[in-house]
Amino acid sequence: MKVTELMTTKVVTIDAGSTIEEAARIMITNGVSCLPVLDDSNKVVGILTHTDFGFHKKYLPMADHLYTLMGAWVDPETLERVAKNVSSKIVKDVMIQPVITVQEDALVSDVADLMMNKRINRVPVMKDKTLIGIVTRHDFMKLMISENNLQ
Repeated sequence: MKVTELMTTKVVTIDAGSTIEEAARIMITNGVSCLPVLDDSNKVVGILTHTDFGFHKKYLPMADHLYTLMGAWVDPETLERVAKNVSSKIVKDVMIQPVITVQEDALVSDVADLMMNKRINRVPVMKDKTLIGIVTRHDFMKLMISENNLQ
């Protein structure tokens, strides 16, 4: 099976110059957990996931992740102050780069292997240099459902 048979074709993206606040709003509005990041020429230059932008190590080097930050040693005022500070940061300063992508002719089994080996949860699908879809862990759940039950 080719990746094009499994991927999600409606990909929500964001511009590298957007703010983290804009990224959060787009993710919440569209119910997505990642945004491929595009430059001015619509080239994929990064990827932003829900775990990358909120309380990033670049801004809180002592915090391993949000749960550590929200531990008993952080008061509500600190949490709110950090959230406001981070929301004005720019996507290009936080995004993951370079992006691991696959071409449209990739096999689903190869994409699954790539995701497991690289420990990533999302892979943009390209047709040459153009973004045409994305495969996430959620898409692999489709393989467990018979075609008759998908609709």
